[in-house]
Amino acid sequence: MSTPEQPNPNKPLPDSMRTREPWPMWPIALAIVAFIGIYTWIQLEYRKEGPAFEPYQAMQDRKNAIAQKNFYEWYSLKSDRSTAPVEISAPAQSTSRAFPDVLDQVIPEQLKYYMSSRPVLLPGFVKTESPGELTPGQPLPLRLHVPAALVDNEQLQLLSFYKDGKLFILATLYVESLQKFDQSLLEGDTAPVNFLIPTGPIAAETIDVNFLNQDRLAEWQITNLDPSAAVVEEEEEEQPEN
Repeated sequence: MSTPEQPNPNKPLPDSMRTREPWPMWPIALAIVAFIGIYTWIQLEYRKEGPAFEPYQAMQDRKNAIAQKNFYEWYSLKSDRSTAPVEISAPAQSTSRAFPDVLDQVIPEQLKYYMSSRPVLLPGFVKTESPGELTPGQPLPLRLHVPAALVDNEQLQLLSFYKDGKLFILATLYVESLQKFDQSLLEGDTAPVNFLIPTGPIAAETIDVNFLNQDRLAEWQITNLDPSAAVVEEEEEEQPEN
């Protein structure tokens, strides 16, 4: 019977390896300190003054800015509550009907894209009164009959957009969702609240008005008494760089 071969003993390490000392740490520490110093100097020397850039907030600010300007020839008309009673002596004849999913079905795609967020429309039937005529430069009064608790509630807002004879008016609640709104404010008797809509850029002779609230659409027409008085913004052309 043969016996297994005996393993060779480990070869001794060369003298150079046995006497080698570990790498010193001071060059690594020096490199770290130098990097921190150079990085700090670059930050202090070239960093822009002011708050740090926040991409999400910048995107939201851009959308909000676009909503206040002429985008694809759409005009955002900032509507405010009237501080004084308004008289509507000759109201336009309007029709109102139930219209499920009215926001998606009626609002043009371009306009939906440039809204900063999806608006929460006021629910229920809303009676509207509007003059049958307007003059550019003079505010267009609009009277809504809403639950009395909303008359002085700043969460009730109007969004108004105009382009090429089309005026879209949205009765909205300034909340994240209808579920987060106090539902008791939607109950009780109705009362009138008056809004004023700017008319400066309205140059069409006849304006088709679409008034939207949740699942309802009201429509009427307004005659422009002086289309030539409209002030239409023109986009500034970019000057070529020299």
